[in-house]
Amino acid sequence: MSKSKRTITIEVVKSLKPGEIVWDTKVIGFGVRRQRSKARTYILKSKVARRQRWFVIGRHGSPWTPEKARSHALQLLGGIAGGTDIAALRDHDKSKLDPTLKEFCEDYLQDAKDGKVTYRGKPKKASTLSVDDGRINRHIIPLLGKKTVREITTDDVTSFMHAVRLGKTAVTVKTGPRGVARVRGGDTAAARAVGLLGSIMTYAIKRKLREDNPVRGVVKPSDRHRTKTLNPAEYKRFGKALDKLLDDGANPYAIHAIRLLAVTGCRRNEVFSLRKNAVDTHHHCFRFEDTKGGEQVRPIGDAAIGVLADVPIQKGSDYVFPAAWGKGHIRDVKVLEKACSLAKLVGITAHALRHAFASVAGELNYSDAVIGVMLGHRSNTVTGRYTHIPDPAGRSAADLVSAAILRRMKGAIEDK
Repeated sequence: MSKSKRTITIEVVKSLKPGEIVWDTKVIGFGVRRQRSKARTYILKSKVARRQRWFVIGRHGSPWTPEKARSHALQLLGGIAGGTDIAALRDHDKSKLDPTLKEFCEDYLQDAKDGKVTYRGKPKKASTLSVDDGRINRHIIPLLGKKTVREITTDDVTSFMHAVRLGKTAVTVKTGPRGVARVRGGDTAAARAVGLLGSIMTYAIKRKLREDNPVRGVVKPSDRHRTKTLNPAEYKRFGKALDKLLDDGANPYAIHAIRLLAVTGCRRNEVFSLRKNAVDTHHHCFRFEDTKGGEQVRPIGDAAIGVLADVPIQKGSDYVFPAAWGKGHIRDVKVLEKACSLAKLVGITAHALRHAFASVAGELNYSDAVIGVMLGHRSNTVTGRYTHIPDPAGRSAADLVSAAILRRMKGAIEDK
């Protein structure tokens, strides 16, 4: 957050940029800040009983001008110096520190980007924050943004949940020259939006903005996992569709990335953002520095190594699957959608390929523990945290499962 010292005038207040704080040169501790919205707020920072405290004087606009806010700051400082009851000051602080949910969500996102909001003891990842941003701006703010954080009730949360579930916030939004975001309703959207709202309210409690969480006790819809999988005949059609698209001139990086998803069971972003230095063909594994389960060594089979061998190497890029433009990696799944359309498959996503991988492993009688190793599920064991080469059992399983999937994609008869 940008900070500077100037005499606070109406011109200074109007020129504030999002996230900027200006401290007054006339009254020490008096300042004005602008959040990500257009709102400007006058504040006072002072020590009370050897503890630094922040007081919100009020938003810029009637009745607060720079002069009136400065005068009020002087009154507060005089009260503090004269030993005014700290409880009274705290009550004053609470009565003023009452942002709308829209304003607090902006603070929440900024604090999360600064690493102050954590998940499992670690700062939230950029990809997670992007999803949070979308849910906040497309569900939470449109339905609850005008209410203050303090006045939101459990009934409000319940009404919000039903509104999202019924598609009241459904919309199609352009996200760039080529991008489109389709915001839909449904049980899953509602459950996850309410879950995020609960996290935001927990942070509000931490910030002393309220004492309880209104989300607690709300019965969320079942956050159903996508369980679509592929049988041998569907795998065959899918493999043929990918071959045809490649022959017809489709992006080879996208085709090979989708094949790698199918034979590894990796998450979409783990493959799309796969770096060259993360591929260890000698030990048959990927060395992920940062995944949903943390740093991991993930076993891969010969079929996966074969797919990687077919990927054209683009010099100057750190990624196995570089983007067509710029220095990033591939991101969209349009080729996957085309392949599914060509193969007459419905409901097949990158996540469905991961589920299908697990299903094939189950057919081959592997235990949940071994399947978890191949999929990169979180391990709580000391061995899981400190092993730097893949477990032989996991490597052997990855080899057999990926080979079975590749045979299906090529249309070979599956061994029983």
